[in-house]
Amino acid sequence: MERLRGNWPILLIWLAVCAVMIFVTRGQIASGMGWGPDDQLRMVQLRDWLGGQSWFDTVQYRIGEPDSQPMHWPRWIELPLALVFLLFKPLLGAATAETSAMVIVPLVTLGFAMWLVVQITEPIFDRKVALLAAALTATAVPIVAQIRPMRVDHHGWQIVLALAALWTLFWPEKRQGGIVLGTVLALWLSISLEGLPLSAAFIVLLVWRWAFEIEKGVRLFWTLLSFLIASFLFYFATQGHFDIAINYCDALSPAHLLACTAGAAIMLPAIKWLPANLPLRAICLVVAGGAGLSVLYGFAPQCMGGAFNTMDPLVREYWLVNVLEGLPIWYQNGKNMVTIVGGSIIVGFVSLAFILWSRPTGIDHRKLSVLAYAFLWALLLSLFVQRAMAVAAAFALPFMAWAVHLAFVRARAIKRPVSRIFATVAVVMLVLPGPLAVALFNAVDAKEQASPKSPDAALCDKDASLARLNALPRSNILAPFDFGPPILLLTPHSVLATSHHRNDQAMADQIRIFTSAPDKARALLEHHNIRYIVACSEEPELALYAKKHPEGLWAQLANGNQPEWLQSVHIRDSGLILWRVLPTGLRNET
Repeated sequence: MERLRGNWPILLIWLAVCAVMIFVTRGQIASGMGWGPDDQLRMVQLRDWLGGQSWFDTVQYRIGEPDSQPMHWPRWIELPLALVFLLFKPLLGAATAETSAMVIVPLVTLGFAMWLVVQITEPIFDRKVALLAAALTATAVPIVAQIRPMRVDHHGWQIVLALAALWTLFWPEKRQGGIVLGTVLALWLSISLEGLPLSAAFIVLLVWRWAFEIEKGVRLFWTLLSFLIASFLFYFATQGHFDIAINYCDALSPAHLLACTAGAAIMLPAIKWLPANLPLRAICLVVAGGAGLSVLYGFAPQCMGGAFNTMDPLVREYWLVNVLEGLPIWYQNGKNMVTIVGGSIIVGFVSLAFILWSRPTGIDHRKLSVLAYAFLWALLLSLFVQRAMAVAAAFALPFMAWAVHLAFVRARAIKRPVSRIFATVAVVMLVLPGPLAVALFNAVDAKEQASPKSPDAALCDKDASLARLNALPRSNILAPFDFGPPILLLTPHSVLATSHHRNDQAMADQIRIFTSAPDKARALLEHHNIRYIVACSEEPELALYAKKHPEGLWAQLANGNQPEWLQSVHIRDSGLILWRVLPTGLRNET
């Protein structure tokens, strides 16, 4: 009962944050659409599963048919979405129930994240700072970008799992903490291999402790053992089989599991029975690492270069290098740069530096060192991979909350009213540097890009225009990558490719169609049985094709040079540009 009463403040803070977030995102909620292609394709995957597609079958058959490949997403993320949808469907109908799931699940995810922030912060600082850290979660732009209504991709759950993994390191029960940590890391990697660098950071910390302090091996032993067992269980739970010949580099595969087994076969006995001898343990670590890498190379040599090592070079050149969330900080545009350095990250970093310099009393410095290690590792990773900044922002919240609390206490202690008011305002600026910086950037950027779009171009950006494609007979459609998921979600049509790398051969063919001479493009269109081409004149992807290949199909179409085997199609109340691909032997009569 006491513990339940202690969680009431967190619940009230969470409800207040939920109310604000629902109000702020009400426009997106009303649209019934996710924020981007990943959210939209996730809902397509949910519909397919609830419509009868096997749990183990993650192939998107309406992408790149007939050579469609399975998605790299397991169905774990769809479980809570399906639960809420099925609960509300009898009461609200399918459409409203789907939107409800897209609102409720991210907000519940946010609740878990806030609760975990409190559990991490309180043992280091105190209850007041912990509750403040939970409230400040809503001001961390990188976190809110990944956990907000209608954002149903896996990134929000990755933040929660990262916080849960960090929390277990504070548990005094070494065996229990190790078992939970290993299970959490296994689930994290089962959802996405993006968690590998930070998962490795936690393992490295435990290994470092074991190398110097023999009693620390208990947590490491149970972490490795539970990670290995849970990884196999999660793999079988999502795949239903174990075929060592089928290995994907972008998801946990048999080769990865066998490599972990080889390393664990050396590490587990060594932790259990190896004497407290640093050189001997170092040798054991090298042998275990070598065994794991050798097994991975033996079963999946193509994965030694990373998750995208096997990607078609054309897709890498035209698509991957333009995916900002996977690029280092120095490749980001102005808004992303502001997001990275603003908010909890920069305030947390400065606060950590001040704590280390001043060494204030009342702080558990042993647990502080663990949090600092995790934060700095995540911060370093976010400099090289932009999407990692959300976890870094979450790890920075305790430091930010401590700084804000200290600043507010000192500001309120100022006796002169004018000085006290200015100091209090300064604290507010400390709380909201991220949102304020982004708002300022958006205001300036809007003035710099004040050139209005044509009415058709503006309408082209709307999902309603893509929904108008329902007027066409069910067909295979060629459209820019980011158009693919909403087309799949809003219509019964199929698309050649989307911005999802597993189907990179179809992605490469789509690029070739837009960039090749019309005759060669037509052969590829016929090969994929494409009946319609759908585009927007101001789509950045198409502008890149036209710039690099002025002789290509899209550049010719953009200049008004329409081949005779394409027929213009007009759909009422839609800003889309459409062409029908005429069958061989037919000419455009218009």
